[in-house]
Amino acid sequence: MPPLPLLALRYTAWLIGLRVIFGLLVQVGGLPNSMATAVILAAAPLTDVGMQAVKRATQVLVLRDWALIWGMCLGIFAVLQIILPAIFIAPMRAVLADPAGLQQTALVLGTTGAMMVLFLWIGARSTRGPGRPGN
Repeated sequence: MPPLPLLALRYTAWLIGLRVIFGLLVQVGGLPNSMATAVILAAAPLTDVGMQAVKRATQVLVLRDWALIWGMCLGIFAVLQIILPAIFIAPMRAVLADPAGLQQTALVLGTTGAMMVLFLWIGARSTRGPGRPGN
């Protein structure tokens, strides 16, 4: 199993970095800011996480290992994009208190989780590691 704290740090740095850069592009360049964009920005870093997991693994990663990596990244996303804003920003608490807002938040979380699986798989297939042909 690759070191999870390193993978968590990589994902967190990518997530924050991409959100800051995209936020600047929205403000300066007028790019549209939609929920779909937020989902892609949260899931795309898992390509790098998947590549790093395969490169740093000492043995072939099994489904349980991939599920642990995915769950860790989804948890980081939930903390940074939902829980912390709900703690510090009153309008976000109001969104989560409303059933429609809570439903939309759950939809975004579920969609992000599904996209994370796809990008994690792409990253894992993009590099060589233990048990992979060509080593």
